[in-house]
Amino acid sequence: MKMAYSKKDLCCQCVPTKATNTMLYSLLMDPQRRPSSTGSSCCHSNTESETDPQQGVLDLSMRNSQQKHRSSESSDSEKPATVLHRLAPEHYAMIHHAASQVLIQTIDFMRKLPAFTYLPPNDQMLLLMRSWHEIVAIGVAQEKVPIDTVSVPAPPCECCTGAEMHWGGTPPPTLTMPGCILSSDLDDIQQFVMKYQSLDLDCKEAAYLKAAVLFTPVPGLAHPHYIEALQKEAQQALNEYTMMTRPLETLRFARILLMVPLLRGIKQEPITELFFRPLIANVRMEDVLRQMLFT
Repeated sequence: MKMAYSKKDLCCQCVPTKATNTMLYSLLMDPQRRPSSTGSSCCHSNTESETDPQQGVLDLSMRNSQQKHRSSESSDSEKPATVLHRLAPEHYAMIHHAASQVLIQTIDFMRKLPAFTYLPPNDQMLLLMRSWHEIVAIGVAQEKVPIDTVSVPAPPCECCTGAEMHWGGTPPPTLTMPGCILSSDLDDIQQFVMKYQSLDLDCKEAAYLKAAVLFTPVPGLAHPHYIEALQKEAQQALNEYTMMTRPLETLRFARILLMVPLLRGIKQEPITELFFRPLIANVRMEDVLRQMLFT
């Protein structure tokens, strides 16, 4: 199949987990309010212990066990809240500016690919919405945009009380604040960036990787088989290029493709929150991308 594009063109919300019955749920979660299973016989404990020494030892053992259990639950309730991350204030403006340039370059990259621009607008938008954050992550690594963050504790909120209890005293993984992301999401981004920079991709390798990521078939496409063929062509072009430029690194092509699973682990929301939320405020990222692509 003839190349469809020229090689020169490739230069939070709270989780609703509250119990239906609030009173019952609070009783289950608060051991101090649980009814004692031995409450009716507590008035006879002294008599029973006097007549049966073994029973007294058993009662003492049970009380010690209950005290340890309550102490354990108390220590669990003192666990620190989930830590979120946001950009360091001293580098705030610089990082947002650099990330904005990466986003502009990402859209510009797509608009310069004839194989992409020939697609129906709906197909273009589907591919864009599926892959924009991954291509931005490639651009962040390629341009060496610093990801300098500071940690902030997730503030408690009444609407999350049930969810926090459900997660053992820790806010649920989807809990976040504007401009902040979870530690796990930050780790996903940083892990990919470190892997990318360790391989030191040149601009053409990065372009072929972006094309392979962009042309990923998704449900709803009018031409899914054509998109799949474009992805294979991008991968083949990357393979040929690496063999030509680095013939001694026989596994380089495979190592580059092994970064794709790391990209798949990066979610759209953390990229939006960390790099673009202060810039777009409450505007949906989809609307921003649509306007950038079609205007």
